[in-house]
Amino acid sequence: MKSFITGLLTILAIGIIGFITFRSTTSFMIKIFGSPSPSAYVFPSESPVASSTTKASSTPEESETPVKTTKGGMPIEDTKVKGATTYAPSTKTIVTTTTHLTLTLIKSSVCPVSYITEVKDISGPLSLKYVLKDGYSFGITVWKRDGSEIIQNTTYSGNSGLVKTVDGIDYMKVRIESKSCSGNSDNWLTLTAER
Repeated sequence: MKSFITGLLTILAIGIIGFITFRSTTSFMIKIFGSPSPSAYVFPSESPVASSTTKASSTPEESETPVKTTKGGMPIEDTKVKGATTYAPSTKTIVTTTTHLTLTLIKSSVCPVSYITEVKDISGPLSLKYVLKDGYSFGITVWKRDGSEIIQNTTYSGNSGLVKTVDGIDYMKVRIESKSCSGNSDNWLTLTAER
Protein backbone atom coordinates (compact mmCIF):
# COMPACT_ATOMS: atom_id res chain seq x y z
CA MET A 1 0.00 0.00 0.00
CA LYS A 2 2.90 2.33 0.78
CA SER A 3 4.40 1.77 -2.65
CA PHE A 4 1.06 2.57 -4.30
CA ILE A 5 0.72 5.87 -2.42
CA THR A 6 4.37 6.71 -3.12
CA GLY A 7 3.88 6.01 -6.82
CA LEU A 8 0.69 8.09 -6.93
CA LEU A 9 2.40 11.05 -5.20
CA THR A 10 5.36 10.75 -7.60
CA ILE A 11 3.06 10.85 -10.63
CA LEU A 12 1.20 13.88 -9.24
CA ALA A 13 4.49 15.69 -8.53
CA ILE A 14 5.78 15.00 -12.06
CA GLY A 15 2.48 16.23 -13.52
CA ILE A 16 2.57 19.46 -11.50
CA ILE A 17 6.22 20.11 -12.41
CA GLY A 18 5.45 19.47 -16.09
CA PHE A 19 2.48 21.86 -16.00
CA ILE A 20 4.53 24.62 -14.33
CA THR A 21 7.35 24.12 -16.84
CA PHE A 22 4.90 24.34 -19.74
CA ARG A 23 3.31 27.55 -18.41
CA SER A 24 6.75 29.13 -17.79
CA THR A 25 8.00 28.22 -21.25
CA THR A 26 4.83 29.56 -22.86
CA SER A 27 5.08 32.86 -20.96
CA PHE A 28 8.77 33.18 -21.89
CA MET A 29 8.05 32.55 -25.60
CA ILE A 30 5.24 35.12 -25.60
CA LYS A 31 7.56 37.72 -24.05
CA ILE A 32 10.24 37.07 -26.68
CA PHE A 33 8.14 36.66 -29.83
CA GLY A 34 4.89 38.34 -28.86
CA SER A 35 1.40 36.90 -28.73
CA PRO A 36 0.37 34.97 -31.84
CA SER A 37 -2.49 36.63 -33.65
CA PRO A 38 -4.56 35.03 -36.38
CA SER A 39 -3.95 36.59 -39.76
CA ALA A 40 -4.51 35.54 -43.32
CA TYR A 41 -1.67 35.54 -45.79
CA VAL A 42 -2.09 35.26 -49.53
CA PHE A 43 0.94 33.88 -51.28
CA PRO A 44 1.15 34.87 -54.95
CA SER A 45 1.46 31.97 -57.34
CA GLU A 46 4.11 33.77 -59.38
CA SER A 47 6.89 36.00 -58.12
CA PRO A 48 6.77 39.61 -59.31
CA VAL A 49 9.11 40.31 -62.21
CA ALA A 50 9.05 44.01 -63.00
CA SER A 51 7.64 47.17 -61.51
CA SER A 52 5.64 49.67 -63.50
CA THR A 53 7.20 53.04 -64.26
CA THR A 54 5.59 56.27 -65.33
CA LYS A 55 6.91 58.48 -68.10
CA ALA A 56 6.83 62.24 -67.85
CA SER A 57 5.16 63.65 -70.94
CA SER A 58 5.30 67.23 -72.15
CA THR A 59 2.05 66.93 -74.08
CA PRO A 60 -1.20 66.40 -72.19
CA GLU A 61 -2.85 63.05 -72.87
CA GLU A 62 -6.37 61.89 -72.35
CA SER A 63 -6.96 60.54 -68.88
CA GLU A 64 -6.90 56.78 -68.80
CA THR A 65 -8.59 54.59 -66.28
CA PRO A 66 -6.02 53.35 -63.78
CA VAL A 67 -5.00 49.70 -64.02
CA LYS A 68 -4.94 47.86 -60.72
CA THR A 69 -1.62 46.19 -60.06
CA THR A 70 -0.07 43.99 -57.43
CA LYS A 71 2.74 45.26 -55.20
CA GLY A 72 5.21 43.91 -57.75
CA GLY A 73 3.56 45.84 -60.57
CA MET A 74 1.82 42.92 -62.30
CA PRO A 75 -1.71 43.82 -63.48
CA ILE A 76 -4.62 42.11 -61.77
CA GLU A 77 -6.75 40.52 -64.46
CA ASP A 78 -9.77 39.83 -62.34
CA THR A 79 -10.94 40.49 -58.83
CA LYS A 80 -10.03 37.03 -57.60
CA VAL A 81 -6.68 36.48 -55.93
CA LYS A 82 -5.05 33.18 -56.77
CA GLY A 83 -4.71 30.93 -53.78
CA ALA A 84 -7.30 32.78 -51.69
CA THR A 85 -10.54 31.08 -50.83
CA THR A 86 -13.63 32.33 -49.13
CA TYR A 87 -15.90 30.19 -47.01
CA ALA A 88 -19.56 30.06 -47.90
CA PRO A 89 -21.83 27.64 -46.04
CA SER A 90 -23.12 24.89 -48.27
CA THR A 91 -26.82 24.27 -48.60
CA LYS A 92 -26.58 21.41 -51.08
CA THR A 93 -28.37 18.18 -50.36
CA ILE A 94 -26.43 15.08 -51.33
CA VAL A 95 -28.55 12.08 -52.23
CA THR A 96 -26.85 8.71 -52.37
CA THR A 97 -28.55 6.10 -54.48
CA THR A 98 -27.85 2.41 -54.65
CA THR A 99 -27.81 1.05 -58.17
CA HIS A 100 -28.87 -2.45 -57.17
CA LEU A 101 -30.16 -3.76 -53.83
CA THR A 102 -30.88 -7.41 -53.10
CA LEU A 103 -32.43 -8.37 -49.77
CA THR A 104 -32.85 -12.12 -49.19
CA LEU A 105 -36.11 -12.70 -47.33
CA ILE A 106 -35.89 -16.51 -47.23
CA LYS A 107 -33.48 -19.18 -48.43
CA SER A 108 -34.81 -22.51 -47.29
CA SER A 109 -33.67 -26.12 -47.48
CA VAL A 110 -36.36 -27.27 -45.02
CA CYS A 111 -39.69 -28.53 -46.25
CA PRO A 112 -42.45 -28.11 -45.14
CA VAL A 113 -41.97 -24.53 -43.95
CA SER A 114 -44.09 -21.66 -42.64
CA TYR A 115 -42.11 -18.45 -42.30
CA ILE A 116 -42.99 -14.84 -41.39
CA THR A 117 -40.66 -11.85 -41.78
CA GLU A 118 -40.93 -8.06 -41.67
CA VAL A 119 -39.23 -5.49 -43.88
CA LYS A 120 -38.93 -2.01 -42.33
CA ASP A 121 -37.71 1.40 -43.54
CA ILE A 122 -38.51 0.76 -47.21
CA SER A 123 -37.59 3.82 -49.27
CA GLY A 124 -38.57 2.92 -52.81
CA PRO A 125 -40.09 0.24 -55.00
CA LEU A 126 -39.12 -3.36 -54.25
CA SER A 127 -39.58 -6.29 -56.61
CA LEU A 128 -40.31 -9.58 -54.86
CA LYS A 129 -38.64 -12.35 -56.91
CA TYR A 130 -38.29 -16.06 -56.33
CA VAL A 131 -36.10 -18.96 -57.43
CA LEU A 132 -37.76 -22.35 -56.93
CA LYS A 133 -36.70 -25.94 -57.44
CA ASP A 134 -38.55 -27.73 -60.24
CA GLY A 135 -41.74 -29.47 -59.07
CA TYR A 136 -42.06 -27.38 -55.87
CA SER A 137 -44.52 -24.58 -55.03
CA PHE A 138 -45.06 -22.04 -52.26
CA GLY A 139 -47.72 -19.62 -51.08
CA ILE A 140 -47.09 -15.98 -50.17
CA THR A 141 -49.13 -13.31 -48.36
CA VAL A 142 -47.93 -9.70 -47.90
CA TRP A 143 -49.48 -7.09 -45.58
CA LYS A 144 -49.00 -3.34 -45.23
CA ARG A 145 -48.43 -1.66 -41.85
CA ASP A 146 -52.19 -1.13 -41.38
CA GLY A 147 -52.90 -4.84 -41.91
CA SER A 148 -54.38 -4.59 -45.41
CA GLU A 149 -53.15 -7.21 -47.86
CA ILE A 150 -50.91 -6.30 -50.77
CA ILE A 151 -50.73 -9.92 -51.94
CA GLN A 152 -53.40 -12.37 -50.84
CA ASN A 153 -52.47 -16.00 -50.22
CA THR A 154 -51.18 -16.76 -53.73
CA THR A 155 -49.38 -19.92 -54.88
CA TYR A 156 -46.34 -19.77 -57.18
CA SER A 157 -44.49 -22.54 -59.00
CA GLY A 158 -41.98 -22.79 -61.81
CA ASN A 159 -38.23 -22.24 -61.71
CA SER A 160 -38.16 -18.47 -61.12
CA GLY A 161 -40.24 -15.35 -61.55
CA LEU A 162 -41.56 -12.07 -60.24
CA VAL A 163 -44.19 -12.15 -57.50
CA LYS A 164 -44.96 -8.40 -57.51
CA THR A 165 -43.33 -4.98 -57.38
CA VAL A 166 -44.50 -3.08 -54.29
CA ASP A 167 -44.25 0.71 -54.08
CA GLY A 168 -45.44 3.53 -51.86
CA ILE A 169 -44.97 1.67 -48.57
CA ASP A 170 -42.33 1.89 -45.84
CA TYR A 171 -43.15 -1.45 -44.16
CA MET A 172 -44.38 -4.89 -45.13
CA LYS A 173 -44.95 -8.22 -43.40
CA VAL A 174 -44.41 -11.35 -45.49
CA ARG A 175 -45.62 -14.91 -44.83
CA ILE A 176 -44.24 -17.79 -46.92
CA GLU A 177 -45.61 -21.34 -46.74
CA SER A 178 -44.58 -24.43 -48.64
CA LYS A 179 -47.38 -25.88 -50.76
CA SER A 180 -45.84 -28.87 -52.51
CA CYS A 181 -42.43 -30.29 -51.69
CA SER A 182 -40.89 -33.68 -51.08
CA GLY A 183 -38.85 -33.58 -47.89
CA ASN A 184 -35.77 -31.50 -47.27
CA SER A 185 -33.91 -30.30 -50.34
CA ASP A 186 -30.95 -27.92 -50.68
CA ASN A 187 -32.12 -24.35 -51.33
CA TRP A 188 -35.46 -25.33 -52.81
CA LEU A 189 -36.79 -21.78 -52.32
CA THR A 190 -35.11 -18.36 -52.39
CA LEU A 191 -37.24 -15.22 -52.08
CA THR A 192 -35.62 -11.83 -52.52
CA ALA A 193 -36.67 -8.17 -52.50
CA GLU A 194 -34.72 -6.28 -55.17
CA ARG A 195 -34.37 -2.74 -56.44
